[in-house]
Formats: sequence, C-alpha cells, structure tokens
Amino acid sequence: MKKLLLLLVMILGIAVEAWSQTSDIHGIVMSGEDNEPVVGASVKVTGTQLATVTDVDGKFVIKGVPSSAKTLTVSYVGMTGQEVPITKGEIKIVLGLSSELLDEVVVTALGITRSEKSLGFAATQVDGAEIEKARTTNVMQALQGKVAGLQIQTTSSDPGSANNVTIRGLGSINGSNQPLYVVDGVPLESSSRGVQGHAVAAGGVSNIAPDDIASLTVLKGAAATALYGSRASNGVIIITTKTGRKTDGKHYSVTYSGGLEWNNVSLIPEMQNKWGQGWQGNQTFIENGSWGPALDGSTQVYGPIWNNSQLIHKYDAKKNNVRDFYDTGFSQNHNVSISGVSKDEKMTFYASYSYTDNNGVMPTDADSYRRNTISARASYQPEKWIKVSANMNFANWKTKTVASD
Repeated sequence: MKKLLLLLVMILGIAVEAWSQTSDIHGIVMSGEDNEPVVGASVKVTGTQLATVTDVDGKFVIKGVPSSAKTLTVSYVGMTGQEVPITKGEIKIVLGLSSELLDEVVVTALGITRSEKSLGFAATQVDGAEIEKARTTNVMQALQGKVAGLQIQTTSSDPGSANNVTIRGLGSINGSNQPLYVVDGVPLESSSRGVQGHAVAAGGVSNIAPDDIASLTVLKGAAATALYGSRASNGVIIITTKTGRKTDGKHYSVTYSGGLEWNNVSLIPEMQNKWGQGWQGNQTFIENGSWGPALDGSTQVYGPIWNNSQLIHKYDAKKNNVRDFYDTGFSQNHNVSISGVSKDEKMTFYASYSYTDNNGVMPTDADSYRRNTISARASYQPEKWIKVSANMNFANWKTKTVASD
C-alpha cells in the first residue's frame, strides 16, 4: 500500500512539474516590403494546437506554451511563410512577398486595381521587367509575342518607324484599328507622320521610355469599352509608370540600365557579274540593262566628253559594290533613375533621364532616331484619407529618313 501511494505521489509530482513548465510568448510580425505591421497573420506553435492571429499593430500573444515547443510557424496570404525559433523576450518576425501570388490584380480605369478573376473581360498584364529586358527603343516592340491576340507590325526597319498595333484582328476596313493608350489614367494619341514615303512615330506612347514602365495591361474584351467609351472600341493598352519605393530596406536608390546593339544588312539580291551595261551584247550608255558585252577587264572610256577629255576605267565587275555601300547600324539606350521615400514614409519620389540613339545602315546619319526623355513623379500622403501626386514627362525626339522613291 505504501509503495502504491509513493508511486501516485511521484506521478502527480511529475505532472505538476510538467504543467508548471509553460510560458507566455509574444512578438510582432512585420512586412519586409514596407516595414509595416502585418495584420491578421497566423501564428502557430509548431506541432501543437496553440495558435493566434496578429492584431492591428501586428502583435501577438500565445499563452501556456510548453517548454518542449521550439519553433513558431507564421503565414499570411501573399507572403512567404516562415518557421522561426522561440526565444526569450519579444520575437520579431519579418515576412517577404511571395513570388507566387494566389490572386493577381490588374489595373483598369483611372488606376483602379481589380482581381483578374473578378473581371468580366479579358485582361493580360506584362510586368515592366519583361519590357526592360527587350532593350528596344519603342515600348510596343517589346510586347512582340508576349500577349495573345496582340499583333504588332513594324512599318519598316528604319529607326523611329511607326508600329501598326491591333488587338484581336481588324475591326474596320477603312477606319482606324489602333487601340487606345492610357498612361497613368490619361488617354494618349499614338499618331504617326508620313515623311518621304515612311511612316514615322510622332508623339504619344512612343515617347515613353521603356525603363519607366512598372506594368502594362491589355484589355481585349468588348466589355472593356465601357471603361473608356467609344475610343476604346479597338481595345485598351494601359501603362502604369514607376513611382518611388524602398529598395532592400533603403529609403532611396539609384539605378542605371542600358543596352548596345549592332546590325547589318542580312540579304542582298544576287547580282550577275559577267555582262556589262547594254542589251543583246551591244554596249550602250543610255540604258540600265546589264546584258551588254562580256566584262573582260579591258580599259574603256565612260561618261560624257568634257573639255576634250573623257574618263577611263577597267571594264570588269565590282563585286559587293552594293553591300559595301551600307554601314553597320548602331543602336544604344541608357536610363538613369532615382527612386525612394522620405524617412517618415509620407512622401515618395521618382525621377529618370533616358537617352536613345539609333543610327541605321545607310551611310552617315541619313537614317537615324534620337530621343531624350525626362520623367518626374512625386506623391505626398499625410493621412490615410488624403493623397496628393504630380507627374511630369518631357520628351524631345528627332527622326531622319531616306526617301524611298
């Protein structure tokens, strides 16, 4: 009997000791993107049923945590979950944005964002990083093959040439099929001019530096017309430009991006190098035919008689004389930007300068395109219910073309 009572006392002692080895833990969950508290994050003691959610200040308290518990599991929608060790004092947990968001949002009219699944029309969004990778002088050329149903045709290979953009085919035989462009909520006309037989881009979306774009959304459904009226009957391309933000926890950052490109004429018509100027084996100086006498390398006169003299030349073929006429084309683009927020995080600012120079394959700069772009954006939000913002975009461009007739 005594042994039984002693055993019961030992069991009760162990139970009391195990029960007494519990503690309360507390901490705070912050966002690594903007250093703001995460409200409603799930915090659970790993391997137990003890759990709670963070309050409006991102703080949490879990009572009665056994001493055997070692880690906490923290999760929040749209952020990467973490498993952190339990330590004494306040536990600070920082969550980063998830690269695989469950529900992407797109920009619609007036900069309003909506869930892509909730839209009643087709919408495709392209991230600004994808546009930057293309390193093109024109924004629309960077969208080649990135959006289903979007057709982009370049009118010519000349620098600064206009693009013909259509969404889901042609809607009119003799009217315009170009979509409406909206930049930061402001509709823009993307026009072109005819110069010496060439269609040259003139203003509008062509004057936006690709490096300044944060995202681009293409609205393709008929219902999208309701957002912008009859001007959007051929679809809408919405461009959202970059704004100030923190980078890697720093209040401001300076970024440079650039690209260089060289190009040559890829295909030249094959020329015959056996027969000279003329027809049917007979030489003539007033016709352009190339079926005259055989090119034998003899010395012959050519051109008109002037001051009782005439020029002479070797009567043979000048190989690669057409290809040697062209130069190697060169294109370059550079962008420098500064982005950041104030220390109290109430003001954001973004400014950039972009330079583009595209010199084609014609000798000298007879076919060239140069553009200088300056952009500046700032916003101030002293309270949650009020926000003031201002945008400025200045572009100066010059295009030279060679007459095609």
